[in-house]
Amino acid sequence: MVQVQQRASLEERIQQAERNIHAEMDHRYLSAIIRRPDLEILQFTLAEAMLRQAGVPSQSADTVIATLLLVYHGLAVHEEIETLAAHSDERYRQLGVLAGDYYSSKYYRLLAEAGQIQLVGQFALAIQAINEAKAELERDRLDFSLGIERYLDLHERIHGSLLQCLRVVYLPNQPHWAEIVQSCVRAAVLQKEAGHTSTDWSRTLASLMIWEQATGEERKWLKGLLRGKGYDHSRLMSMYVKYGTFAEIYRKMTEMVELVRPLLPQDGEMGADLRELCERLSKPGLVTGRICEEG
Repeated sequence: MVQVQQRASLEERIQQAERNIHAEMDHRYLSAIIRRPDLEILQFTLAEAMLRQAGVPSQSADTVIATLLLVYHGLAVHEEIETLAAHSDERYRQLGVLAGDYYSSKYYRLLAEAGQIQLVGQFALAIQAINEAKAELERDRLDFSLGIERYLDLHERIHGSLLQCLRVVYLPNQPHWAEIVQSCVRAAVLQKEAGHTSTDWSRTLASLMIWEQATGEERKWLKGLLRGKGYDHSRLMSMYVKYGTFAEIYRKMTEMVELVRPLLPQDGEMGADLRELCERLSKPGLVTGRICEEG
């Protein structure tokens, strides 16, 4: 009797993809200095699901997923430049920039070898959008005129643009996948924001929510914090409690997950993988890959 090979579990497939990505990232000099990232589970699961839905052969799908993750993590390395710059050896900062570019640039070769020319252009547009969003967020971290929705939109663009590329190329006539990606990405962003602990006053979603609701006297005190004056941890914490910011973030997070559930395939392994992802996104502390660290 012919034995049907059982499909590897989601965790096993993630581990294999991580090994493949790390092999592509391996560089004798850079790898000794730059920590190889943990694979981003959200990006992997959604990318794999869309490619399976589109009927892309497994070998081609593996190449596309590896490419997406290389670009995503290559761009993420640039966020660690500030930490690398604090190192006594000034080469660390420069190598951080080079590492990010090195990882991201490999996508041209991988996609060209796979014949995915259309995706090269789509990814280039996504990289532009991601860098523009990051630039706006970094423009002035103490500027609280940035509204809550704009703040969330920018983070959603950073973490969702590459995935939306796959949807446009492979599932152009299935718009519900755009909603699946958008809702899952926003839920993951909210989950990360809920995990922020405020040891100082900086621009996070919770801080923006307090700022929009604060009284005139409270805003005056918060402006002092922006200038590094009069920091009072207990007072700041009491304001988070007063305005119920973290409860509201969790509510928004749950709302996003509930929006996506009816859109998911109800049967098969792909549906099971996506429901598992939703479970991770719906519970505080159960987080996905690089967007948040597992706790």
